[in-house]
Amino acid sequence: MMQPHTSAVIPCPLCRAPLRNTADFCEKCGAERHFGPRRIELISGMIGGCALITTASLLLRPFSLWTVLFALVGIFVGFFYAHVRFGVDRWLKGEGKHK
Repeated sequence: MMQPHTSAVIPCPLCRAPLRNTADFCEKCGAERHFGPRRIELISGMIGGCALITTASLLLRPFSLWTVLFALVGIFVGFFYAHVRFGVDRWLKGEGKHK
């Protein structure tokens, strides 16, 4: 049986089982490689940005059309924050749908 080159094998970040460096799924523990934010992380970032910037604007001036504008800006800030924060590839425990 042929063995892969040692630089082509990496340990699984969760269970340390040997994986090819191009693998997207670990057969042993069910971990999956995710690229970018998941839906829940994106939505929570958008809600958090909206709430944070809207609250800051309400501290400066009473409710007005500017508050709605700041809420929209907060949604965009939260969206970009989620992409910056979770924009790397990472290994997360999967639901086992590959078995």
